[in-house]
Amino acid sequence: MHDVFAKLLTTKDRYQLDEQPEVLLFRLARNRCIDLRRKHRPESRADMVVQAPDATGHRDLAEAIDQLPLPHREALLLTAIDGLGYREAAAILDVSLGTVAAHRYAAVAELQRRLR
Repeated sequence: MHDVFAKLLTTKDRYQLDEQPEVLLFRLARNRCIDLRRKHRPESRADMVVQAPDATGHRDLAEAIDQLPLPHREALLLTAIDGLGYREAAAILDVSLGTVAAHRYAAVAELQRRLR
């Protein structure tokens, strides 16, 4: 995370820090995570689920979420897991409000289809 702040400090002239700095920080951190993930492909979320007798459903859900297209997965995680509103998610993802709603709807529909 410190590298996100370092980048912000060295390139602060490129950003408008007076308008929603938390959105800018979240976007920079998100982009850094995407860069790192591309370099070092981590284990899937399904492998991180606790190995317990009743964890099968959680593992199935984690695997299904991992298989969603990235835009659908991001919209779902930001709104459903992180608890952000559609406007906040749209600002972070740099897409329209309607796009966030469409991606989340598609993600939920795909999860329902896969988990039946």
